[in-house]
Amino acid sequence: MAATMHVEVVSAERHVLSTEAKELYARSVEGEIGILPGHQPALIELDIAPVRVKLEDDSWETIAVHHGLLYIGREKIIVLADVAEPASQIDATRAEAKLRQLEAQLAEGDDAVVRASVQRARTRLAVVQG
Repeated sequence: MAATMHVEVVSAERHVLSTEAKELYARSVEGEIGILPGHQPALIELDIAPVRVKLEDDSWETIAVHHGLLYIGREKIIVLADVAEPASQIDATRAEAKLRQLEAQLAEGDDAVVRASVQRARTRLAVVQG
């Protein structure tokens, strides 16, 4: 079994990450999943949640992913996300303010769109806060 696997993270807007990795963790619509080199091929629907990638040097890259697909192939792993935001590109102050605004909206009445927006804002914060 190979010690690493090639990981690509791509959003509708841009190419976010291309690296060799030891591990990848994501949340599918059915629950958490961990991928190691040599994993069986699969196609998995992703939820709104962080994707964590353990790099060759044992550091971690964390990316906020807002829905998408996780393709596990024999040669590489591809995260194809509607939106993908690396921690380094998320403004924590802005994300906190947006979360407070959305939570206030949600307190006024349940709305599926606002609930999804709250989940995206919480994911952004989780990614920048580590």
